Amino acid sequence: MDDCPVHCVNIACRDPDFIEKHNAFILTLVGIVGTGCGVLLNYFMRSRCTDINLCGLKCKRIPMNVSQTDIEIINHKK
Repeated sequence: MDDCPVHCVNIACRDPDFIEKHNAFILTLVGIVGTGCGVLLNYFMRSRCTDINLCGLKCKRIPMNVSQTDIEIINHKK
């Protein structure tokens, strides 16, 4: 039986495509972008701003009025 020389070992294997080659980078990038979007949405939901302009997107909203009578404090000490 003939031994295959080292230079022909990977001839039968196809080259990996971009996603197979960089899957960890793509997963990290998607995670960072998703987290950034979540942080921005959380900031907008908690802010008291009425006009929001972000990268050409405009939003005019009416924040809810919160008074001290609307807040209920519950103490769960045992």
